[in-house]
Amino acid sequence: MTENIINYLINTRNQKSEVAAKIASSFEKHDDIRSELERWIEKQEYPQDNFLTIEGYTAEEISRLAPFMDGVGVYNFLVTLRERPENAKRIIVEGFPRK
Repeated sequence: MTENIINYLINTRNQKSEVAAKIASSFEKHDDIRSELERWIEKQEYPQDNFLTIEGYTAEEISRLAPFMDGVGVYNFLVTLRERPENAKRIIVEGFPRK
């Protein structure tokens, strides 16, 4: 199911296959997030209609708040918003601190 994501990570971001598989695995439980990420991979743009909203945030909004993230990072953060919303909201409030 995550083959397109793995191929993108290996071929575009030069990730090792093991790392790509681990990153892609976070999308396995969330078909809607995975599907929207696959559209981003194909078009390199966030959807302007029929987009996901998780805890009040869209992928495009996360991208504007954290411009250092590519689509994979943005959609990975949407997984965090769904699975651990309080933690994710704290990260947003703190301005996406990078260690």
